[in-house]
Amino acid sequence: MSTRLVRLLAATAVIAAAVLVAASMLVPPASRRAVALGVAAAAGWQALVFCVTVTALGRNRLAAFGVGMLARLLLIAAATVAVTVLEVPAAPALLSLVTVLFATTLIEPVLHGAGAGNDRDR
Repeated sequence: MSTRLVRLLAATAVIAAAVLVAASMLVPPASRRAVALGVAAAAGWQALVFCVTVTALGRNRLAAFGVGMLARLLLIAAATVAVTVLEVPAAPALLSLVTVLFATTLIEPVLHGAGAGNDRDR
């Protein structure tokens, strides 16, 4: 397992834990299951997408970002359907899911580029 992948997975776990704790304090007890479901879905999906993109598209960072964005959009679309099927409160589930996805989107370029050198002279 590459160092970059380990950093991405560790950052995802930290973000998911922070969102779970913060959101659980803000919502009523009846909605905490929905928050946990949203955080777990986002963190699990991000971990899967990071593993696939780093393994398959490790050298092509732009393609990895594009695949990651499409995967996030697919998860949001699936989650909007899933909350009605599972009959969980939509707002806490979707907001916690989107918060994890947004935060991992912000740190992804930083962690993908960590330790990257510039091979070209300018």
